[in-house]
Amino acid sequence: MFKISYLISIFLPLIIIYFLVKNRNSIGKYLQVLDHPNKDKIHVLTTPLIGAFGLVLFSIIIIFLLPVNYFDDVVITIFIYSYIFFLVGYIDDRVNLNAYLKLLISIIILIIAIYFNEIFVLKRIYVEVLNKYFFLDKTAIIFSILCILLLINSLNLIDGINGLASGFSTLWLICLSFLVTENTRILLLFLSFFMIINTYQIIKGKYFLGDSGALFLGSLISFMTIFTYNTLLSQNIIISIEKIFIFFMIPGIDMFRLFISRLVNKNDPFKKDLTHLHHLLISQFSLHQTLTIYLFLFILTNFFSFFDIINPIIIILIYLIIYIFYVFFSKKFIKNFNVKK
Repeated sequence: MFKISYLISIFLPLIIIYFLVKNRNSIGKYLQVLDHPNKDKIHVLTTPLIGAFGLVLFSIIIIFLLPVNYFDDVVITIFIYSYIFFLVGYIDDRVNLNAYLKLLISIIILIIAIYFNEIFVLKRIYVEVLNKYFFLDKTAIIFSILCILLLINSLNLIDGINGLASGFSTLWLICLSFLVTENTRILLLFLSFFMIINTYQIIKGKYFLGDSGALFLGSLISFMTIFTYNTLLSQNIIISIEKIFIFFMIPGIDMFRLFISRLVNKNDPFKKDLTHLHHLLISQFSLHQTLTIYLFLFILTNFFSFFDIINPIIIILIYLIIYIFYVFFSKKFIKNFNVKK
């Protein structure tokens, strides 16, 4: 039974993605999720936002293929809430929800999720630089909701060039697979395999991830990270909050910079523009070079952090210096922004 399930899990992504690519325009029209070019976007062709539909279908099939009780109940719960976020993203892709309404809906979903599932609450964190545990007590729920919202939003913000958000999601899923139980690891690796093929198609511009994909993957990775972090702490396996920060640092710092910059300039903090780090990079490099830079930075920083080669605080400070320096000296190029197609 397991061998058959594994074989299906290997060949099914190829079948699903082939079907999506072959019928992408008709699927996009039917689902009413076509992304049309405008001044705030860098693509010039109308493209379907169906990058997550195959992944969601694949995950449902895999969960049902494997025996009952194969996964922890919490894992199934994580996927259920991620599917809810996927639906919110799908509605957003269709009707372009107001950013504040989408934020409110997300907060309501998270409040419900945390109320019924205490495992999603970060009750304590270990700060390595102080060598001390901090118990969050009354602020735990607010802190947990804020962390999940920030991660979902940071993933959504880097979904501005082909393959960046889906590529980062794939890396996060692979990294998480090394920290979870064996059964959950198999599921995450299957999803990662699907995402590798899916990302390739997104890079080629066959279709985009869309808000449905960003919300699905962002919530899935957020819930899974908190669940894994709490589980490891309960087993006296210490992972510092600095290492978790480095895990999400690259899109997170860019999101924070944009949020503050827009507020200072009295602009809507949720308004889309072309001043993200990936826009600055792609104004000077090709798409593949930009993706390679992101990939290199992620692997390098997390390698040094995970294997305790360099103190996490030093890693964060070095990245911040490089980031600030590059953003400051790159802004003069944004006026000549011209994406290579």
